[in-house]
Amino acid sequence: MILFLLFTPNRLVSGAQESYKDPRFIRTEQAYRGTITIYHIVRHRPYQGSLSNWLQKRADEYEKKHRGSFIRIEGMDEATFYERLEHGRRADAYSFFSGSLYPDLLREIAQTEIPMRDGLFATNRAIPYCYSGYAKLVRSDTSNSSKRYYVNDVLAAYLDGGADEADEGHADILYLDLRRAGDLIRYKDGFASSSIEAIDRFTDAVCWIGIDRDADDQKAEVIRSFTEWLLASEQQQKLNALGLLSVRADLRDTPPDSLLKPVFKCYETIETIDPFLWHAAYDALKEDAAAARRGDPDAKQRFEKRFGELKR
Repeated sequence: MILFLLFTPNRLVSGAQESYKDPRFIRTEQAYRGTITIYHIVRHRPYQGSLSNWLQKRADEYEKKHRGSFIRIEGMDEATFYERLEHGRRADAYSFFSGSLYPDLLREIAQTEIPMRDGLFATNRAIPYCYSGYAKLVRSDTSNSSKRYYVNDVLAAYLDGGADEADEGHADILYLDLRRAGDLIRYKDGFASSSIEAIDRFTDAVCWIGIDRDADDQKAEVIRSFTEWLLASEQQQKLNALGLLSVRADLRDTPPDSLLKPVFKCYETIETIDPFLWHAAYDALKEDAAAARRGDPDAKQRFEKRFGELKR
């Protein structure tokens, strides 16, 4: 064996070395080696487990191609997140829906060149990577005296809805986020033959990713690279199974249920709100929305004025 190595022609050795440079077998060496934690923060609980799991799967795939960096996703609701924040427990980056974070928590992030759908935009501190919307779900046997349910006060006030006339399980007409609407169609008795329609093109259910202000440059580089990984066509196409839509203008969504097709089509172009303006105004909007649903006309006027100022 030793004699073979000594007398093997250089061209064969170099050729063997070159064969290992095939890009299919090369993993990128990351500048940062270690674990990066991303908090996934939700307002609507259906997205806490499912989207957290989706993100972790994408992170696991990313790790296989980028040696040395390990990404851990931790899902939580807003209350848990702010409790952690009070105790100084911050992450390296955050996945969050519009309105959940304030911009001072984040450092600036380099912009993406991915073509975004009409109505979507990146900010200098966060980049969107998926979104959802809202739909009206109607039972096929609904009577003229049907009872209504709204997923939250803000949506109800936006649609001029009054107080809930039934809980979700007993309502005939429901205004829900797309994920919940899809679940009811697939699994709940009485909704198998229901009709579903888009409300309009507005949504606040846009999910962003941003980097903690104290993350160092090496960590920020990995997080920014992971963000581009999430925006790649291969990853974006995997969102539809969750009832979520891609942010890419060059992709077409395939809804998980055929009944969702018209709603997905409607949301190919959206109206939305800057995520940080939404955060600053959300508490006041919720207060006014709740009061408007109780019949307070002044609160209704305040809500409409504030909401109109926020919409892009």
